[in-house]
Amino acid sequence: MIKRNLVLIGLPGSGKSTVSALLSRRLGWPLLDTDEMVVQREGRTIPEIFACEGEDYFRRVETVCAREAAGTEEAVIATGGGIVLREENMTALRRSGFVCFLDRGAAEIAEGLDISGRPLLREGREKIYRLARERDALYRKYADVVVSEKTPEAAADAVLYALAAAEPEKGEM
Repeated sequence: MIKRNLVLIGLPGSGKSTVSALLSRRLGWPLLDTDEMVVQREGRTIPEIFACEGEDYFRRVETVCAREAAGTEEAVIATGGGIVLREENMTALRRSGFVCFLDRGAAEIAEGLDISGRPLLREGREKIYRLARERDALYRKYADVVVSEKTPEAAADAVLYALAAAEPEKGEM
């Protein structure tokens, strides 16, 4: 394996946490979750951060965590759904890793998503459709590969296949 990270992006509920855990186990790489990093750094939940400080504050802390995650090697990095909203986040993450967009359809996400604990979705499930319209082009812009498989296992397989295909042949520089 080349020394780089594997970065998962996508809508809230697209399976980033589940697929990244599978990938972490399969690769034997540590798992970093930028949302969990924000919670650890702040000592409070994301809904609490949003309620007390607002989204802009959360995004600033998220940027610090994205840079920190990008500074690692051979890690699987699960990101929050809005990580693509700041170009500096994606510049750092792309520089250090292979970026995979988990493209699970908004309808499928909305149907099965638990919106409790997701401050951006407190308006209801219809918000996922709006987020999809607002962010889809950004996810595609920053992705090295788009993965649309329906199960977490199939998505993990597709990510690993794409990662292997992207690696330069041994001996090439």
